[in-house]
Amino acid sequence: MNPSDDASASPSSNCDGNDEQSDGKQPLFRGGCNDVTANVPIEGLYEGSNGRYYTDCQLRRRLRTDRWAPCIRQRDPDRRLVETRDGSLLLLTPTDDLPAWAELRIDDRGARVVDTRRPVPNGSLPK
Repeated sequence: MNPSDDASASPSSNCDGNDEQSDGKQPLFRGGCNDVTANVPIEGLYEGSNGRYYTDCQLRRRLRTDRWAPCIRQRDPDRRLVETRDGSLLLLTPTDDLPAWAELRIDDRGARVVDTRRPVPNGSLPK
């Protein structure tokens, strides 16, 4: 599948009502067991200084719900510094690659990065 072939179809994202529409490009993010092509426009993928990864949708949602507070945004190179609820600082830098343990999942809440190394709710480890 060639992402540029799908550029003409730009389905809307359900991240939230205030999202900006992307230009229709559907980037190919590498990670997990397979390459994942998003079915909705994904505007950005960020690597956090805490070792976790976030989509632009997750970033906007956390800023909107006051889980994070914006501190500084640098545009060249693009980096964001946010303060978390516990007062910690988190540096977010754009990336195109996901590590093997991360998966990009898209559902009715939008696109999100899931850490597959974490135990499932019943306490057992994923296989």
